[in-house]
Amino acid sequence: MTEAERITRALGGEWRGSSGLAPCPICQPEGRRDQRGLSLSDSAGRLLVHCHKSGCDVLRDLQARNLTDTPRDRAPYDPEEAQRRKAEERKRETKRLKTAHDLFAEGVSCEGTAAQAYLEGRGIMGMRFNRIARTLRFHPSALHGASGQRLPAMLAQIRGPKGEPLGLHRTFLKPDGSGKADVEPQKMMLGPSSGGAVRFGPDNRVIALAEGIETALSVSQASRLTVWATLSTSGLKGLILPPPPVAEVIVIAADHDPAGISAAEQTAERLEREGRAVSVIYPRTPGSDFNDLLSEAGQ
Repeated sequence: MTEAERITRALGGEWRGSSGLAPCPICQPEGRRDQRGLSLSDSAGRLLVHCHKSGCDVLRDLQARNLTDTPRDRAPYDPEEAQRRKAEERKRETKRLKTAHDLFAEGVSCEGTAAQAYLEGRGIMGMRFNRIARTLRFHPSALHGASGQRLPAMLAQIRGPKGEPLGLHRTFLKPDGSGKADVEPQKMMLGPSSGGAVRFGPDNRVIALAEGIETALSVSQASRLTVWATLSTSGLKGLILPPPPVAEVIVIAADHDPAGISAAEQTAERLEREGRAVSVIYPRTPGSDFNDLLSEAGQ
């Protein structure tokens, strides 16, 4: 592993081919998934780093964190090299997006599949899968890249602010749907997702937001609201909503844990500044989510 790749991973970034993108530790200290202001690569034995967001003096910070001992004068910014890396990353992103679209096109209705069994095992009963086939599908043998296996998977289409298809969220399942597959990670993204969400229901004036797909479907069943799954706390904080009248009123169905409540409160403040009416709800029991409530109610 090269120095650039090691630093990229230490900062929670992504390494693709010969370069990496990560949150800038100075101007993006939150380290969110949608923050990728820092590019890193190795060229002729030199570490090349550059903050494209604010032009921060990143090497000094990396040295302070003991992530590198590279002298500052060994890593000059090369604009031509930076443009080349950007072009390469755009090509890779386009390829990942096509792979995601092709995989979703191969998917079938979840009706009668391991995906239906999995959701029913989570207390989500009576789903009308034909109504959400544009969003949720099943694939009998999706590639799990980390293990090299082909496994049953529940596929969820992520859409951007204008409703455009982005990447996919994949939940890998046991063949009988009795739970998630015995692999790590059990859930994986494919393709871009920044600013997007998995949308269950039409673009209504009132929309609920939740983190996980199972939680979103649970809230939808209990409330009959349109619910969007943001897939993580960082996805919630980075969500970009369509302009009103869509989502004029927002209900954030948060997980009852410190990260979930914090993300919900931060998102509520941001969306209120956009002129939307926002409320935050969460289960009474710490450590639980709304899927837990639905599962308990069905027992």
